[in-house]
Amino acid sequence: MIDIIRGKKLPQKAAVEESFCRLYDYWHSVTPSNRLLPGRQHINPADITDLLGRIALVDVHSVGGEKQFQYRLWGSIMTEIIGKDCTGKFIHDLFKDKQLEIVQQAFEAVVEAKSPHFSEVTWGIEDRDYRRYKRLLLPLAADGKNVNMILGSIVEVDLVIEPSSLSRYVL
Repeated sequence: MIDIIRGKKLPQKAAVEESFCRLYDYWHSVTPSNRLLPGRQHINPADITDLLGRIALVDVHSVGGEKQFQYRLWGSIMTEIIGKDCTGKFIHDLFKDKQLEIVQQAFEAVVEAKSPHFSEVTWGIEDRDYRRYKRLLLPLAADGKNVNMILGSIVEVDLVIEPSSLSRYVL
């Protein structure tokens, strides 16, 4: 389930994660007063060095009226979890079937609503166990209005004994 976040408070499920609170507060703090959204130009990695390992930056491309999403940056902790650096890869090259649909829908929702989103997902990664993750997605807009990048973060929550119906990552 994807929760659209309105206002300055995170949903309770997201707010229990300190890293999400810090990133969300930082995102709000760098939004210029005359703009709806901050852009990548407002994000200073030096301000959030302790969060960088859990961060992904996703470029939004419009191709023939459709949105395509490409990871510009994939944090080191995320690389450890997945087992591969996804920097430079398009989501349609990483995910298949239901997983691709879920990731595509989440990213499209951020772009269309121009609002942060929070969700919990369950993934199986290659030959590893299925795990539950919390994911925070924050819109970035170079012009302050039209989302051209997504700042995302994940927190691994726990091992899931019963695998979900989702297929495993394809890497």
